Amino acid sequence: MEIFNVRFDNITLEEAVDRAEDMVRSTSWHYVAGTNANLLRIARRDERYREVINQADLSLADGYGVICASRILGTPLTERIPCMDLLNLLLTKLEGIRVYLLGGRPGIAEKAGERLREQYPGLILCGLHHGFFEDSEAMAEEIARCAPELLLVCLGSPKQELWMAEHGAATGARLACGCGGWIDVCAGELRRAPESWRKRNLEWVYRFLQEPWRFGRVCLSLILPLLALMEAARRTLSGRMSKGDWQDGPEKEK
Repeated sequence: MEIFNVRFDNITLEEAVDRAEDMVRSTSWHYVAGTNANLLRIARRDERYREVINQADLSLADGYGVICASRILGTPLTERIPCMDLLNLLLTKLEGIRVYLLGGRPGIAEKAGERLREQYPGLILCGLHHGFFEDSEAMAEEIARCAPELLLVCLGSPKQELWMAEHGAATGARLACGCGGWIDVCAGELRRAPESWRKRNLEWVYRFLQEPWRFGRVCLSLILPLLALMEAARRTLSGRMSKGDWQDGPEKEK
């Protein structure tokens, strides 16, 4: 399904987890991208980023703004699928899988790694590195030496999606997931919104209260439903004009 020429997989969270598990256990390279309203806005004007999202093996609607836009445009997505939820469920099913953690500020990956070992003792954390590196090719080679099957890329969007598309295959991983701020939550640096907030689609408000500097992004994200309304109106107007509903006088009578 497409919204503003950006592809989304119209599936449930459970279906997404099953697909991701199949990819991890396969013998080929895959990557997962989650797109919220702000990233969809970027993809509309950035052709390269749009291609990266559209070529992802799993493209998820990771934002309520995207769900709203899909409904306004008459192509409703089944549900919002936060990458955090996908990852938390996926990791419980991957006993014995080798995982590499990439991203975050120096020291954050180590904290997240410790918590991962405690929460998912069946996983093998084969390596980790902070997100402040200059040579992407060398970074991919270093990851490849650790032989991961699952690569968690927490560089922030759109950087992490672009990095996965360009360098992910060289890491030798079977699946890479763009996880964004998940690493800070995992490390205990940020708290995730309580379930009651998430059920009301207010997770973005909770995160904004912890990170007020995101105010600009929040404002930009709220524009998406408005753009969807404008597009729906344009389609309606175009359809009427094509049927001749807007002709006047004798021409319309004919």
